[in-house]
This record gives sequence, C-alpha cells and structure tokens, in this order.
Amino acid sequence: MKKYNNIFIKKILLAAGCSKRYGNKNKLTENFKGKHLIEHIIHTLLKVFDPCELLVILGHDSKKIRDLIDNIDISIVNNEKYKNGIGTSISLGIQHLESTAEGVMIIPADMPLISAEDLMKLENEFIAHNCKKVVLPKYKYTIGNPVILPKSYFATLKNLKEDFGARSQIKEVDIVKVDCDIGTVFDIDTPKELVKANVIVKV
Repeated sequence: MKKYNNIFIKKILLAAGCSKRYGNKNKLTENFKGKHLIEHIIHTLLKVFDPCELLVILGHDSKKIRDLIDNIDISIVNNEKYKNGIGTSISLGIQHLESTAEGVMIIPADMPLISAEDLMKLENEFIAHNCKKVVLPKYKYTIGNPVILPKSYFATLKNLKEDFGARSQIKEVDIVKVDCDIGTVFDIDTPKELVKANVIVKV
C-alpha cells in the first residue's frame, strides 16, 4: 500500500453508469488507442498508486466491465442501485472505506486523458494542506475531476442519493484549486467526444 507520510487516500473509480448519451453501447468498453476506455484510467492510476488503494464501483454491464479489470488486487463493488444516479455509487464507495483513510479521491471512469502527473499533483496538494482541504483540478477556467475530499466530508458523502455528485456538497471555503492539464476536464459522453479525444492525443 503506497502511503506518503503514512497518509492513506482511497481512490474510488466510478464505473457504474448507463452511458445513456453514448447510444446503445457501454462507452467504457469502447476502444481507444488500443485499449478499452476503462483500461486507460485504471492503467494510469496504477502507474502511481498501489492496486489496494483502488475501489471500483460497477453497475451497468457489471460482468462485462469486471472482465476488463485484469488486476485481482483491485477491490470491486457492485452498485445495485446504479440506475438511481451517481450519488448512490459515491455513497457505496464511502461505505467501503478503510478506517485509516484520511481522504478519498473520486474519479470518473470515462476520462482517459487524465495523466499520472496530474494525479500525483492533486494528491501532493491534498497532503500539503494536511488533508483538511478539498482539492480540485483546474484547466484554464474550468474545474474538472478527480476531486479529493477529506474525511470531514465522509458522512456527507455517505448520505448522497440519486444524481447528486460530491461537488454539490463542497463548501467554497474548503476548496483548493490546482492547475492541471486538459485531461482533467475532458470526459467521454458521446461518440463524437471519443473521436475528439483521439485528436487531442495527437496534438
């Protein structure tokens, strides 16, 4: 288990959604640069974090997505209420946190352009603020993902319901913004955005 100054931050990967805007396919199974979409974010996370730090929340097409996660050390939880919205997945992830967790990084699985460097930059900033602040990535003037929240927010996150994400509960006074690359603001919701991602990678 990788720790910094004996600090443990859990990474919750949200991969339960229905991909409604993508059409009749699950976007996380789509091919992007020779890998399935979900494999990109997992492989990036594993460049800098130990597998035991990760918790993947599945829902829609859970068996299909589970088969794409080839690391047996990654914890996987199935959200039976995934159709009720992202809040149920975050809540479920918080319910499975270790008692030693000082914070939680919440990562959407449909963001293949997030870099390992930005992940480390965000975690280091969180630690630099003694694990007391909410850390958000910023690209130019846009706030993105992932977000890191301290344990003071765990109770609030545990009570999330339906389609309310973590950001809706954050107090402005708690926020620290970190300049990051475009990958932190670019997610894949439609086939056109997958095409655009290929263009961005080539630039």
